[in-house]
Amino acid sequence: MDEKEFLTETEPTEEILPEELPAETDEEPVPPAEEPAGEEKAEDRAFSVMRTVFEYIETFCVALSVMIVLFLFFFRNVTVDGDSMLPTLHGGDSSDHADTLIISDFLYEPETGDIVVLNIMDDGQPLIKRVIAAGGQRVRIDFTHWTVEVDGVKLEETYIKQVLGATMYMADMDRMYGVDEEGVCEFTVKEGKVFVMGDNRNNSKDSRYLEVGEQDVEHILGKVVLRVFPLSEFGTVD
Repeated sequence: MDEKEFLTETEPTEEILPEELPAETDEEPVPPAEEPAGEEKAEDRAFSVMRTVFEYIETFCVALSVMIVLFLFFFRNVTVDGDSMLPTLHGGDSSDHADTLIISDFLYEPETGDIVVLNIMDDGQPLIKRVIAAGGQRVRIDFTHWTVEVDGVKLEETYIKQVLGATMYMADMDRMYGVDEEGVCEFTVKEGKVFVMGDNRNNSKDSRYLEVGEQDVEHILGKVVLRVFPLSEFGTVD
């Protein structure tokens, strides 16, 4: 049987074209009109205002929480009482205000010149004094010439209140360490303790007195880091 090829015959089709093509034009299409920005819906504006208010409240609450945590664990405030730290700090006794200070004991190690607050009195009243020397340091005090040396280096104590024509109070230093004929006392501070004095040297109960003496480092509540009142003297204290 012969092989035959079958072809399907179809009638030719014509392409149907639109009767008329759109006329070409140089004009650009006009975008749809936008609503004026000022015609924002009232409820959207109210929602935006409320969201802003809540964001401010949230920020305030977070900041307040951080401040509370800082003051609970790292900082505390104290108010100076008395004149023992004049002229550096005012306690209200002979001035019209008492300084308010921020102190901290976070990772604190006492150093010469630091102003610290100590909790050593039986009545619970803290003392504010200046660290003269810490454990192991050698101290030399010349009561006649109002000079203090620590490990052989004379301290530049421009901050003290010196009484001209008078010697610095020795208090009980002769009984505790001994004072020579020239009014000089030398001693070494015991380990784990600090020797402190007030800047108002002749009106300060400090380590020169037997009832105070050298103080354990653990008695230090903190170092003064900032004066917050009066506002005119806001800043660090040297």
